Amino acid sequence: MLFGISDIFNATIGGIKIAQDISKIFGHNGRNDLGKTVLRDSHNREWKVKVRHSSKRGRYLKIYSYPDGKKKLRASADQYKYYLHITYDEWELFYKAAAGLEDSRVRSVLDRLVGI
Repeated sequence: MLFGISDIFNATIGGIKIAQDISKIFGHNGRNDLGKTVLRDSHNREWKVKVRHSSKRGRYLKIYSYPDGKKKLRASADQYKYYLHITYDEWELFYKAAAGLEDSRVRSVLDRLVGI
């Protein structure tokens, strides 16, 4: 059975949210690195995508041209500040891609974000 990221963040044991407990145990700043992957756009350029979630920014992506890292983009499913806007479903496509699951829709979303 495949779980969505919202299932993980909402999972509880004994009434206590697991994701909150894990972040307290490891003591980081609330940013959750959920995975990363390298994807190709329709022009065959590579992009490194980091999938993240934080209490401040919500669900977001960090996108870099690969391997040089010269072009940097940010996209948010929770409409954070000036970040490019994506839907929750689009964010979840990248989350699944970072977990190794392929979906043909990822390329079209990536193309839109990088300006193709």
